[in-house]
Amino acid sequence: MTEKEIFELIKKRLCTLREQNTKPIRVAINGIEGTGKTVFAGKLTEYLNSENINALQVSIDGFHFNKKIRYRQGQNSAKGYYEDSYDELAFVEKVLIASQAEIPTITEATHNLETDEYLSVKPIEIPNETVLITDGAYLFKPNYREYWDLKIYLKTSFAVAMDRGVERDQAALGGTEATKAKFINRYHKASQLYQQENNPEQLADIIIDNSDFHQLKVIKI
Repeated sequence: MTEKEIFELIKKRLCTLREQNTKPIRVAINGIEGTGKTVFAGKLTEYLNSENINALQVSIDGFHFNKKIRYRQGQNSAKGYYEDSYDELAFVEKVLIASQAEIPTITEATHNLETDEYLSVKPIEIPNETVLITDGAYLFKPNYREYWDLKIYLKTSFAVAMDRGVERDQAALGGTEATKAKFINRYHKASQLYQQENNPEQLADIIIDNSDFHQLKVIKI
């Protein structure tokens, strides 16, 4: 299927959810590291807005812990990456729960990853009709799980995700071989822990095979 056809199917699901909800709809885009989640979420957000649906992408990357916490189990620890990367409870409180208040709000970030500083950002009000879209590798973990209105899982092999991740991150992580090592020893080992503990495909409402950007396949809808 084409990307647009996939987005049309998602829009139909969102329209059904809108009939049942008076508050912002919270959508999770999940998948292993390097699957293409951020690009997919951005394009979905753009498509929905083009269809006169008020969509807003909220990045989980604004809710990292600082390095002291992120690296307390070791800078290359997969378990540490899985358990200590994100302030999950802050994201739940300031986005997933706050968006359902009488006057819906979200806080866009609590941490600056580049400077490693914690932020004091004021919440912003959002319309009740908003669709909130968040992409992340661990969004079906128990801390988040009950708060999503729609859970989408993007599926690829680890090999495909590795190639994409290396292409994306090699400049920042010291070249091709260093980036491959990082994915093998930290990122993808962490994704394996996540899969073992949460079985995200079973939890997903929609599963899309994202192996070929030009020919997406719906596995579950």
